[in-house]
Amino acid sequence: MSETPVNSRSDTVAVWDLPLRVWHWALAAFVLVACVTPNIFDRLHRLAGYAVIGLLAFRLIWGMIGSRHSLFDRISLKLRAAPRYIVGMLRGETGRYLGLNPAGAAMLVVMLALLIVSTVTGVMQVSVRFFGIGWIEQAHSLSSNAIIALIAVHLLGTLWMSVLQRENLARAMLTGRKRLPGAARPAPAAVRPVASAKTTPAPSLATAAEPAEEQVSVVPDFPPLRASPPLAAKPPGPVRMPRGLSIHDKRLGVGR
Repeated sequence: MSETPVNSRSDTVAVWDLPLRVWHWALAAFVLVACVTPNIFDRLHRLAGYAVIGLLAFRLIWGMIGSRHSLFDRISLKLRAAPRYIVGMLRGETGRYLGLNPAGAAMLVVMLALLIVSTVTGVMQVSVRFFGIGWIEQAHSLSSNAIIALIAVHLLGTLWMSVLQRENLARAMLTGRKRLPGAARPAPAAVRPVASAKTTPAPSLATAAEPAEEQVSVVPDFPPLRASPPLAAKPPGPVRMPRGLSIHDKRLGVGR
């Protein structure tokens, strides 16, 4: 009998739902078309821009009704954590997130804002009322160039995080699944006992023997950037109950 590979479906968890994955790659395709067609194929450029507007509207709606990792409910917390996370990422010190990490959340917000500016000013450019107005043309040009630069940063950041966490993040956006904590890592030779107030660790978190980047927290989705021992003098706070599972979470198997 052949052994089950470490990247089998049993060692992964559903993270990105199908609508979000289709949106991601469709947006990438239409933005690419819009970037290479201005002043060459104007009709195709405009069609791509209108398609991007539709995709932006869908993402804003899906951010309120989609599955767990599609929602915008904790986006502000991740934005506040983004500067510290980016500094740690440049040093090779990251926590592992099943959903968007703080750097990815910041990238999403900036990208959506730039796309809204670029598409709105693009529509205004071809209208009778705003045709030929200088600041509109300049805003469209600057936002479009910023989008191209941000795409390059996004690709480099995805590659860098894939190397740091030893996981193909681009493939995860295709399959919708990411590996479970410790699934692709060999077991350590010896485990040192760790002093803790609790005798049994939570089953959804990585054990103390695993490296810091494998400490994945699903609810809330904020693992620490560095592993730190708990303070014995401070009593544990109240447990935050997770958000109720939506129909999309149930289809993905979250919470089972």
